Amino acid sequence: MAADTNLTTIAGTGTNDVAAHALQKYFSKSLLDTIEETLVLDQFASKQSLPEKSGSKSMRFFRYAAGDAANVSAITEGTNPAANALAIDSIDVDLNQFGQVIAISDLASATELFNNLEQATLRVGRDSALKMDSIIRDELFINDTSNPVPGDNNIFSGSTTTWGSSISAVDATDFLDAATALKIQSATPINGFYIAVVGPQVARDLMNDGDWIAAHHYANPDSIVRGEIGRLHGVRFVETTQPFRAAVGDQYTYVSNGAYYGSAVVGAEAYACASLNSQSPFAPSVTITNGADKSDPLNLQTKVGMKFYTAAKNIQPLHIARVYSTTNYGQ
Repeated sequence: MAADTNLTTIAGTGTNDVAAHALQKYFSKSLLDTIEETLVLDQFASKQSLPEKSGSKSMRFFRYAAGDAANVSAITEGTNPAANALAIDSIDVDLNQFGQVIAISDLASATELFNNLEQATLRVGRDSALKMDSIIRDELFINDTSNPVPGDNNIFSGSTTTWGSSISAVDATDFLDAATALKIQSATPINGFYIAVVGPQVARDLMNDGDWIAAHHYANPDSIVRGEIGRLHGVRFVETTQPFRAAVGDQYTYVSNGAYYGSAVVGAEAYACASLNSQSPFAPSVTITNGADKSDPLNLQTKVGMKFYTAAKNIQPLHIARVYSTTNYGQ
């Protein structure tokens, strides 16, 4: 009988010899955990809802003007003092719509090893939270000349008092200065403390300070907020994997690999998140479309999408301090 020339001869009998022909990779059906960011900023925001059919794309926040001892005057016997007006301030915020769509082909669904539809739904929800956290972070460090953070509330590590290349690695006293600046502005604490939101790089330097109190050493650990890592100088520290970073050329623009870290220290109602009732980033509107139509007559794709309509705004900039620094991590 003639030899079949279509067959491939395997030279040996070991697994290394037959791997290319007879052994195949086994695909585990257990998904590895997805890398997700640690998001914390939403929990300190004043969350406000824009009602449906309100006839507006913006929201106005109000606050009464701060008290002033000069409003109180001596009274001449029998004579009423001049009447003062009850002053009220307002801040406007314009909402914007954001969204995302993930397409899954019919073949991807028919041959899937994992549940693509389930994972796409999780992905759009997580990305919604990530986007909202980024919006809040960038607002905290914005250069808003009409609603500015006081100049003395900007703390620069080292011997400098201005933005520039002379900023040095973070020091614990920077946050003592930030808390002092907030106290001078009569900023209201949150449950007795100001809150500092810092990146892991900055947190690493602060944990080396002898006065650092780790969160797991608290007398009442039940009071720990999401992401809280410790306390120092009357400030509670919350860690985020999305810290504000900037390059030397621009103090107010986020740059993912910037050498300078911005840590926000806030009091109560420092910033707000305004959202349309039906399109909140904290519970995004998720839509799944599946079925043939004129744009997809062969039903080749299932699409998973989400949308939300929101904005973040510094509604009381006197309650915000910023610490700009470098870090010793990796140096």
